[in-house]
Amino acid sequence: MPNGSLYECLQRGELSWKKRLEICIGVARGLHYLHAGAKRTIIHRYINPNNILLDHNMHPKLAGFGLGVKGAHFTSRPKPIQLENVKGTIGYIAPEHLKDGTLTDKCDVYSFGVILLEVAWGRTLFDMTSSGNYLEKPVEEDIDPNIKGQIATKCWQVFIDITQRCLKHEADERPTMGEVDLELGHALLLQEQADISNTDGEYILLSKTIINQCKD
Repeated sequence: MPNGSLYECLQRGELSWKKRLEICIGVARGLHYLHAGAKRTIIHRYINPNNILLDHNMHPKLAGFGLGVKGAHFTSRPKPIQLENVKGTIGYIAPEHLKDGTLTDKCDVYSFGVILLEVAWGRTLFDMTSSGNYLEKPVEEDIDPNIKGQIATKCWQVFIDITQRCLKHEADERPTMGEVDLELGHALLLQEQADISNTDGEYILLSKTIINQCKD
């Protein structure tokens, strides 16, 4: 792809906050299609920034389908799939899948929640882990300096709320990718509205959000 992967773009620090939101919306729509737009649910199982490729218009394309699993017909009542071999990237794997191999579309939702954090940080989960226990301090303290002044308060509130929901420990408490798509679209709209009326230059985020880390 002309613009490489999301990982590479985040490393270069060249994406504006709005562009990051637009990329996230594109990925959410792609995952929603996999989960509910085909005859059978497809669980990607390998969502990470290296598997999100950006074309010449910076539109995201999902890659890395080698671990994908087909589930039930999307109109059927979803049933968890039990897999003996847990595969994926540590840190992006949903806790229930890591624990006993349980796999549902909500595993992709969890992985996407990690992506949302990385988009705000401008760094990968592994970069953040190496710098200390990142979950013990507010997310806002680690926002990428390249975009921190670009984020409108109301937009951030919607963005971080859906991020937290994606990262819920219990799979049933996570939203569908359709819900995620809608919420991110709402966040982008709030950002655009704020930008129209903003006469003060940079935005300042006063919130302090701690991502709850649940352990068994």
